[in-house]
Amino acid sequence: MKIVNFSLVIITVLFAASCKPKYDEASPKTSAVTEAVFASGSIDPKDAYTLTSISDGFITKSLVSENDLVKDGQLLFVLDNRQQNTQVAIAATNVNYAAINVNANSPQLLQIKAQIAAARIKKTTDSITLTRYQNLYTMHSVSRQDVDNATLAYQSSASNYEALEESYKATANKAQQEYANSKAALENVKAGNQYFNLLAIGNSKVYQIFKKQGDLVRRGEQVAQLGNPDSIVINLDVDEASISKVQVGQQALIELNTQKNKTYEAHISKIYPHFNDNSQSYKVEARFNDDVPGLISGTQLQANIVTGKKESALLIPHAYVLPGNKVQVQKDKKIDTVTITTGIVSDEWIEVLSGLTASDKIVKLK
Repeated sequence: MKIVNFSLVIITVLFAASCKPKYDEASPKTSAVTEAVFASGSIDPKDAYTLTSISDGFITKSLVSENDLVKDGQLLFVLDNRQQNTQVAIAATNVNYAAINVNANSPQLLQIKAQIAAARIKKTTDSITLTRYQNLYTMHSVSRQDVDNATLAYQSSASNYEALEESYKATANKAQQEYANSKAALENVKAGNQYFNLLAIGNSKVYQIFKKQGDLVRRGEQVAQLGNPDSIVINLDVDEASISKVQVGQQALIELNTQKNKTYEAHISKIYPHFNDNSQSYKVEARFNDDVPGLISGTQLQANIVTGKKESALLIPHAYVLPGNKVQVQKDKKIDTVTITTGIVSDEWIEVLSGLTASDKIVKLK
């Protein structure tokens, strides 16, 4: 019976030993630390714009190549405008026809002039006839009816004459209006030709060409990308959780996708004050500190924006910090939980501003 009891004691001790928690131990260290915000982005020309067609047509002439420097208003691409030229020819014909009608010797106006001349003669004749009948009536040589008939004939010829005069004025005015309208239509159609000539806006550099000679371009399609030839910028996307740490002037370390394992220094030059719903990020602009040769527009990149740096800081590993900035500390074989105040946070380390000392021993469950 005693042997059984002794065995039970041994088993109990071994079980208790096997259930004892196992911890990893570490001590805070004093060292330099750098906090950085990661961002992705691309190389883009400053003040870049996309040359877009507002007409349909085939590119009949492509007058530039990528990396060309162009001047303001320089012709870059010509689209097929044969249909437009046909409309110009029709409008020009309409102008010529209207110019004939507006001339004083136009067939239409000459016809009315002839009618006016005949009406003027008839009006004069009827006037003479009326006067003669009035004189004869005073001598009782004609009846009152004859005088009334002569009066009506004169009034009719006078009204006809006046109507023809007004018709001439109205026809001449209408011809003038049609001539003005046809000229305006011609100028409008001619102006449409400019939509088939794609010009540079300001002195620019051609960074990308999306359509080549012979390609069909639809209205609204992009033909080329141009931009300021003297300025390349870095456009970065920063998530909303980190944007509050980013400030103008901060250092940014840039790694281009085309040059892996090589880092370029840049600085934050602008923070845009709006949130991009498409990328779910804020747009931040940076500039290289030194010239970087061979940059290509659109090159993708990664950046680390340095948001904090200290030469001497009390640091502990990330893995030892529990939710709520709590840390387990071992004191005299007893483990207590303390709350710390944190500062700079790097990839591996967290700065401790208060709550721990360099002599403390922190632990975490294995």
